[in-house]
Parts: sequence; structure tokens; C-alpha cells
Amino acid sequence: MTRGQILFNATVVSMNPRREIFGDGALAWEGGRIVAVGRSQEVLQQHPEFDRIDGEAGLLAPGFIDAHNHSAHFLTKGLLDDVAVEERWKTRLYPFEQAVSADEAYWGASGTFAEQLLHGTTCVGDPGSAHPHAVARAAEDTGIRLLLAGSTTDSFDAARPLSPEGGSDADAAAARNERLFDELDGAASGRIRVAFGLWSDSTVSDALCKRVRDLAERRQAVIHGHLATREADNLNSLRQHGMRAVPRYHQLGVLGPRFTGAHAGAIDDAEVELLARAGATITHCPSASMLGGFGCIAHGRFPELVAAGVNVALGADAASISRFLDMPRLMYLAACAHKDVRRDATVLGAHAAMEMATLGGAQALGLRDTLGTLEPGKQADFVLLRTDGIEWQPRPLLNPVANLVYSSGGHRVDSVAVAGRLLVRHGRLMSRDFNELMERARTASQSIVSRAGLPEQRTWPVL
Repeated sequence: MTRGQILFNATVVSMNPRREIFGDGALAWEGGRIVAVGRSQEVLQQHPEFDRIDGEAGLLAPGFIDAHNHSAHFLTKGLLDDVAVEERWKTRLYPFEQAVSADEAYWGASGTFAEQLLHGTTCVGDPGSAHPHAVARAAEDTGIRLLLAGSTTDSFDAARPLSPEGGSDADAAAARNERLFDELDGAASGRIRVAFGLWSDSTVSDALCKRVRDLAERRQAVIHGHLATREADNLNSLRQHGMRAVPRYHQLGVLGPRFTGAHAGAIDDAEVELLARAGATITHCPSASMLGGFGCIAHGRFPELVAAGVNVALGADAASISRFLDMPRLMYLAACAHKDVRRDATVLGAHAAMEMATLGGAQALGLRDTLGTLEPGKQADFVLLRTDGIEWQPRPLLNPVANLVYSSGGHRVDSVAVAGRLLVRHGRLMSRDFNELMERARTASQSIVSRAGLPEQRTWPVL
């Protein structure tokens, strides 16, 4: 076991129940877990034998949690811009998922995880990617923490026929996800966990919902999927099942503290209350909705969800539809976009968004006991950001969370640790050969685009 370490001389945003911020603070950890948080002088005196790292007056916060990200889709970045939803699936996303190789998925996921780490994300929830074992291997090699679900589906969708990672019927689909759980849950010294997937409310039968519900309960695992992204999903649910998506999941016993549903841009006030009573989580993906045209900002009820006590997390959805994997930028969108829609500057805000990106994400992924705050006993997953940039001035520490969300971003990340291991230091990725990773990701993207015949279109000529 390596000797304990202390990061001192930093403003520590603890996210503890009192939301305490230590102005000249320190964090001590040993064996991958936090042992002390508080004022620098006190923590240094408590552990004089620990190695010391000067935080250089930066901002220290819990590692950000991207609760919903299809990690292999780093390779399709640049192919989905300004393309209608149905066309995206039919001509780009579905052909990609059918053709991508395990090696390509590995390098795509590696690109996602590298970009996330460099912008302060320490944990990601993948709701289903092709070649999940390759995705898990990429997480193990890169050092990030991962909750991986199976791409579990058993019903036909015109835009997205059955995934090769799904199954032909409810039993086969559920069994595939259960095998994934048996093979990977707890891998990489516990950094990799497995969830049970329900791909979307449009592509899962009642029988599959019940099988997944029972498996998740038996294995004490999370259920992760997409829920009522657009009104078209509710219309499809009404045609197939005679009820909207949220009431259907409630009737089937899927909604509950184990359930995390992404997007939820097409829910009504009664469904907000249903989600609140069930104790379910909704993951807000504002950047994906804005670029992808989902309507979650204009028509979603995220302020109402928060007000009702529903746990809300943040996700990028994928590098290809967010176009960036910078959680502070996502926080900015979540904090500000709804103010404009509601014409009310008091709606949500920076501190609510910070809770979504830390505590909210930890609860969404079933990890609230170990992640989301800087408190003794929790995993030493943290991000240190520089506060010496002009955008932090003239009052860098008056409201440091607001400065981070409204003025700064992930480009100011200095250091990132997962389980106490520094994976980013002084803005450089330490866990992988960055140049090799980028070259292999570029090669993998070119290979799959060519083999699957994915359209590459230039809007303006490049001479």
C-alpha cells in the first residue's frame, strides 16, 4: 500500500450535508479512501507522515459524475451534427452499432474516458454500448470508474432494430445482461460495476421489464435506461401498451430507488409526482437535447423534478451528440437554460447543478455511500481546478461554486484522482499514452466510418 497523501492549500467544496466549503482546506487519503477533510493546518497536523501536494490555491471538489454516456460513440463525433433524430439512427448510429468491432469500441471508449478525466469526470454510467467487455477494459486501462449496463432490449424499433448486445426475446436479453453482471461486476478492484439495462421504453416488452426488475432486486443493482425522451416515445407507448411511458414503468414495478432514466423531456406534472413517490432518478442531458433537438429544455420539467425532491443527475449522452464531455459546461446549461425558458432568473442555478454533477450522479449510479462528497470513509475521487484565470476574477472565492459553473470550466482542471490515484496532473493524462490513444481513436473512427458506409458531410468546403 502506498503512503497516505494530503492535498492542502485549496478551497475544498466538500458537498457534505452542511455543504461546507473550507477556504484554506485540505484532503487526506490513504488506501484509496478519504481519511480527513478540513482546514489545512488541522489536517496536516493530524497526518504529519503523509506525503504532501500543494493545491496552489485551487478549487478541490468531488470528482464529477457523468451519469449517462454511450462511451464507444466517441468515434461518431462529427457525424451527427444538425441531422434529424430518425436519420441519425437509420444512417449513422444503428449502422455503427452493427458494424463496430471490439477493438474499435475499445479505442472509442478510451477516447471518451480520456476526455472525461481531463475535464474532471471520475465516474461514468454507460447505459449500453456495443462490445461491453471492450468498454470495461478501456475503463480499467484508463483508470476511470464505470457503471456499465447491458444494451438490453427485446422489441423492434423501426429506427433502431435489435442491437447485437440485446437479445431476441425477454429471457435471452435478460440472461445476456445477467452474464455481463457475473463476468464484470466488481472488476478493476471494484472500479467497474454492472447495472441492468432497459434500453428504452419503446424497445422493451412487459416481460423483459419484469425480468430486469427482479434481477436488479436480487443482485442489488441499478436499472439504467432511457425514459420518455420525446413525446413520440409516449405516443409509441400508448400504441403498444395503452399508457404513457412513466405510468407503464410504474405499473410494472420498474420505477423505484434503483431506477435511473435518462432524458425524460416528455413527462407531465402527474408523472413528476409519480417519479418523486417512487424515489427514481432522472438524468438530465442538456447538451445532447440542445444539439440533438430532443426538446428537454423547452418542454422538460426539470425545475419541477428538483422541487418535488426527485434525484436529478447530469449526463452528456455521448461525445457525438453532446460534442463535449466537460461537466462544468453541462452544469452551466442545466443551471441557466431553464431560467430562460421560464423567464425566471431564480430557477435552479449553479449550486443545484453542482449537486446534480456530484451527489445526484452518485445516487443515480447506486454509489452514494462511496462517492459524491469529500468526507472521511468515501472514495478519494476528486478534481482540482486552477482559480488563477482571468475568468475567476475579481472575487474568485466569494461563491466558488458559482464561479466554476458560470465563469470557468473543465479547461481549468489541474489534477484528477480516482481511488486516490492521480490520473491527471497539471492538465496531463498520466494513466495512458495520450498521443497513442488519440492516434488509435482516429484510426478506429476512420475504419468504422469506411466499413459501415457512414456519411461524412462537409458543410463548407475545406480547401
